[in-house]
Amino acid sequence: MRILITGGSGFIGSLLCRTLSPRFEVTGTFFRHGPGGPPPVRWRRLDVLDPASVERLFREAAPDAVIHCAGVKRVPLFGKDRDLPRRVNGEATELLGFQAGRFNPRCLFVYLSSVSVYGPGHPERSLREEDPCRPAGMSGTSKLEGERSLCSLVERGMLQNVLVLRLAPCYDRTWTRNLERRILLPGGFSYVRYGSGEQRMSALSRDNLADWMDFVLSGRDRFGGFQVYNLCDGRPYSFNEMIRIFRESGRKTPCPDLSVPPGLLRRFYALAKAWPREGRVSLRSYAEKICRDMVYAGEKMLGTGFRPVHSLETVLR
Repeated sequence: MRILITGGSGFIGSLLCRTLSPRFEVTGTFFRHGPGGPPPVRWRRLDVLDPASVERLFREAAPDAVIHCAGVKRVPLFGKDRDLPRRVNGEATELLGFQAGRFNPRCLFVYLSSVSVYGPGHPERSLREEDPCRPAGMSGTSKLEGERSLCSLVERGMLQNVLVLRLAPCYDRTWTRNLERRILLPGGFSYVRYGSGEQRMSALSRDNLADWMDFVLSGRDRFGGFQVYNLCDGRPYSFNEMIRIFRESGRKTPCPDLSVPPGLLRRFYALAKAWPREGRVSLRSYAEKICRDMVYAGEKMLGTGFRPVHSLETVLR
């Protein structure tokens, strides 16, 4: 099976190139950063916004499956590239999906989206794939645009098989920034506990994602049409539990705890009206993330027979 992995030099793409290349014929793409590893991966530089480059790549690689990891999560509050997430996560995704269907209508197109498409978490239950999406920031909005463009290609018969993965915040042993933002002050000099610290969040070990992709490619016939899955570890983690695991892992220099009442944090962000609109929305969204549960249902994922075996405890210890 021939597999094309965009963003192959990135945090997720580099691992997928490394783990899938022993069993599949893998072509990995990169843009700003160099190739993520040695052969047997075939490396190609790609500007996903250049239609001619994208067409050339698909003509050469002729993939049976595409894993679209390339994307833009955030941009500076000021500058000429503020529209970049929409162009890369939305327009480029549609272009890649179109070319995948053009050269191989049966190609499996896997799109790495994000749980940010849902917007703020639900105060009483975990969010499921069928729940409405109300993204608050540019990242979630542009990822949702990418999802909808792929759905449109399927509805128009231009692409047959699309698998959208809404990833919970990812981590591995060497990169835990997505988790640290919830439990550490900037600079990492103090753990911070918002209210009781019993707020829960879903997270995703990078190794569980790699196992999932191996599971999908080993039985790709089960993933026809347009399907959406939340992807996360087997259970969510409370902030208190995350602080305990970080302490026991010895990854951080021993530091004190600081408690912050959630109401104080909300009032602080409510005063940020002088910021540009995107900045203001993002700050308020961040306040929601640390003051309430951000949990995503994994029942649909588990219903396929896949079982995530990695957890925060096993990865960090």
